[in-house]
Amino acid sequence: MNVKNTHILIVDDDRGYALDLKERLSEIGQIDVVYSERDFRRIFAPYKYDLILLDLRLREGKEGLDLLDYIIGEDPLSVVIVISGYGDIATAVEALQKGAKTFLEKDKVGSEEIRIRVEHALKESIAERRIRQLEASQERDEIIGDDPKIQKIRDLIRLVAQDGETTVLIRGETGTGKELVARAIHRLGVRKEGPFVSVALTDINSDTVTSELFGHEKGAFTGAHNRHYGFLEQAHRGVLFMDEIGDLPTDIQIKLLRVLDQKMFRRMGGREDISVDVQVVTATNRPLEEMVKNGLFREDLYYRLKVFEIHLPPLRERKGDIPTLARYFFHQLRRKGRTQAENIKEDAIVLMLSYQWPGNVRELKSVVESVGLRCRLEGDNRISKNHLIPLLMIQDVTYDESTTDIFKRLAETELSMIEEALLRSGGRKTEAWKLLGYSNRFTMLRRVKRIIGEYPNLTDKFPELKRSYS
Repeated sequence: MNVKNTHILIVDDDRGYALDLKERLSEIGQIDVVYSERDFRRIFAPYKYDLILLDLRLREGKEGLDLLDYIIGEDPLSVVIVISGYGDIATAVEALQKGAKTFLEKDKVGSEEIRIRVEHALKESIAERRIRQLEASQERDEIIGDDPKIQKIRDLIRLVAQDGETTVLIRGETGTGKELVARAIHRLGVRKEGPFVSVALTDINSDTVTSELFGHEKGAFTGAHNRHYGFLEQAHRGVLFMDEIGDLPTDIQIKLLRVLDQKMFRRMGGREDISVDVQVVTATNRPLEEMVKNGLFREDLYYRLKVFEIHLPPLRERKGDIPTLARYFFHQLRRKGRTQAENIKEDAIVLMLSYQWPGNVRELKSVVESVGLRCRLEGDNRISKNHLIPLLMIQDVTYDESTTDIFKRLAETELSMIEEALLRSGGRKTEAWKLLGYSNRFTMLRRVKRIIGEYPNLTDKFPELKRSYS
């Protein structure tokens, strides 16, 4: 917790108690003290304070409850601890129902316990506000993280985005967020009003890659019944993102080089050159330098692509971001109603920090989703290290483990949960998808089909699932 930026407000008409409380909490952060509603309304502003300690019974009776209503109405994320010397349980319950975090009795809580409770509430307050900031950032396709490496990447993105012409090569391991960087370049750049076209070269058949990229004319080949506009034309005046550029066939590489050099190309079967205005952003997790040496990638294209490079660090090199990312992904699950767990225990966070995350941010997101669903299925209200151990296999995993095996293990875990839900519901899919927290039965169906498509042999381990979806 960054105590230097912590801001606390004490609202209490007992000046002696308020000043004593301020002294006890002085090491935690900046403390403001007011003694009346009038002073409170003069100093309070939404989102100004990380935590408010509010006396329930100011001189006018239930004035504290009125202020609590006002605080929550103005700042729904406010963390309020209500305090009173009266031991009025009914009033305390009413305060909690209105949104107070907890209730403290002045005469029954020692100074050390107050400090501990305040620190705990502050941690939750700061984490909640940070999650809301991250949600806003994610809606804008921003990169999540506070690590200096990520801050530097944000600076590089802004720099190259404003140019709008420079070819960009994004390098990083699987799951580090390369497409997110490409989208940020588009969103922050001079081409933001134009299209953003994303192409995963690994998903394109080698026989059709030319047609997909450059388009074709009617009659260019058997089955070409109409003119087709390729990804290049679709991205005109915008950004074309080509993921896994190392998979581009060598005979196509020369055509892409021409586009970069001359801003021109021809459709398959066409006779005319077509001008195109596009910023090309590529990404890879492969060693292009070695591919050039081995004749698998054109040297001239390699240098043309790497005019501006952005290197994304693996998650293991920015571990300070792991707790924030994990809580963000978990909060997303809760918002969608896909887990009944209330929070992530500290022992789970510690375990996450000890793991190398070979699948990077994508793996972290998948793991949080898997354990969140598991908690829903088992009725657990907190994610603990015991939920993580079967997935992470801490004692066996090193940073260079095949990411394919990791995602296969996660897929197997999800199928296992679906199988268990089907068994519990007697094979009734409607009950099963509700039990797991999927938005509808079609979501569960799509997940099963996608996993089976990627790992067709996995269904042999789950007879009930195989019977239901055969």
